[in-house]
Amino acid sequence: MWTAKQDQPKRSDTAEFHARAVNRVISTIRNRLDESISLKEMAALAYMSRFHFNRTFRQVTGLPPRRFLSALRVQSAARMLLDTDHRVTDICLDVGYNSLGTFIRRFSGALGVSPMRLRSMRRSPGKNLLLHAEKNTPATPAESDPLVVGRVSAPMSFSGPIFIGLFATPIPEGAPLACAIQYSSGSFQMARAPRGSHYLFAVGLPWPETVSDFFSHDSALRGGGELVCVDKDTVECGEICLRAAMTTDPPILVNLPVLLNKAQSLRKLA
Repeated sequence: MWTAKQDQPKRSDTAEFHARAVNRVISTIRNRLDESISLKEMAALAYMSRFHFNRTFRQVTGLPPRRFLSALRVQSAARMLLDTDHRVTDICLDVGYNSLGTFIRRFSGALGVSPMRLRSMRRSPGKNLLLHAEKNTPATPAESDPLVVGRVSAPMSFSGPIFIGLFATPIPEGAPLACAIQYSSGSFQMARAPRGSHYLFAVGLPWPETVSDFFSHDSALRGGGELVCVDKDTVECGEICLRAAMTTDPPILVNLPVLLNKAQSLRKLA
């Protein structure tokens, strides 16, 4: 019979194997976004059955494989729109969409702006982007909603705004349900948070000057991901420690200027 002490190395080896397998799959699909990669093929890359792979991938990344792939495609499309002059139709095909309409709906739903709108703003200063994005900010929750408080810490070498938000899904996507922004490590609070269970994420972005900088998510620090139950007037969260991105982190699909603008609006209303 295995003792707890004897079983620990076995569990550690299994977790390491799973992490390597998921990393291998993510690296492959990043390089093949234009292809239609099935769950069966992903599982074969991981040397697992489809059922086991689907469960393992979700455990490691927090998302199902197909959902992760979809987020990667939108993230890659945003970078192409900002960094190249390729036609939107070509970018649509390059990231694996066969339907331009489907691509535009998915992109707009995730980032709150259409592909052409994002491209038209790419050379604008950050302050101009905030004005363009203001109308995409969701309605402010009622004043009777709770307050979420916590603390965020960043490495000493980091300098830039830190965006903190509550999201409905286990991926930082679209407009947050509640948010805050600050410019150094320390305590934060999010006013007017809606009641319910939400996911808490924080992103630290080196000082952005243009639209492209706001979407440089690969170089951003990140933290959080835990589920927060907002069920009382003041909800205290644990400390969020920002760190560099890992391959298995879900892609960030947050329109950070919208988040900044919302935080500023909430300050005025507080």
